[in-house]
Amino acid sequence: MSTDNATARRVEIIANQSIEEDVIDRLTRAGHGESFTYMRPVYGRGSAGRREGSSTWPETNVMFVVYLSVKEARILQESMQSLKETFPREGIKVWISAAAES
Repeated sequence: MSTDNATARRVEIIANQSIEEDVIDRLTRAGHGESFTYMRPVYGRGSAGRREGSSTWPETNVMFVVYLSVKEARILQESMQSLKETFPREGIKVWISAAAES
């Protein structure tokens, strides 16, 4: 199925584990507190540094995936931007892509 005209969006959020409850709170306030996929720990490297869960790089990330309408995705993106402004030193990234159920 083509996603060219998809009305759904896949929102991926990767954040430092220290703010995972804040991300869940934002998802809950947006009405999606019971409808997301949640993975932890998530390891990686990015502009905020390494997250490997090791003695050298002890922090880890968490990842959320949620499927929303275009409007809901935009609202969640704005909420995550606000969260990023609240915690500017913690890594948080949001990716939004077209999605279609097959």
